[in-house]
Amino acid sequence: MRLPMKNLLYIIALVTLFGANAGFAQEGTKQEEDLTQCLKKSSSEWASTCGSCYNSSKSYRINLKNVCSENLDVKVAVQERSMKWRTFNQNNLAPGDTISSYACEGTGKYLFWNRKAGDKTIVFPTDEEIEKEFSKPGK
Repeated sequence: MRLPMKNLLYIIALVTLFGANAGFAQEGTKQEEDLTQCLKKSSSEWASTCGSCYNSSKSYRINLKNVCSENLDVKVAVQERSMKWRTFNQNNLAPGDTISSYACEGTGKYLFWNRKAGDKTIVFPTDEEIEKEFSKPGK
């Protein structure tokens, strides 16, 4: 199943604006800005088997890979058809490793945040903040 171009552009815009926000929240040095480019989509799949889902036929799975040499702390949110966001956190994601996140009845939309592992100066949004900001119609 392919995403309509409008949805694809929306996802790219969200990832660009909000996936990169961690680096811009810092002082903006070249090294810190590069960290915003460390997490890349390695694959995605509709209807993949999911042991946590009652019915996997409507599931959406996204895999994001750490393509940098730094360990990362990562937060990923994947949207359910109910407009709620299912979130996943992983601390210390090693270079070359992948975080897999899913929605049982997905829309194909996802968001992510990353920072250098252990850098508590960058605070990820809470699940409540994600729901409030991104569950609105048109978001």
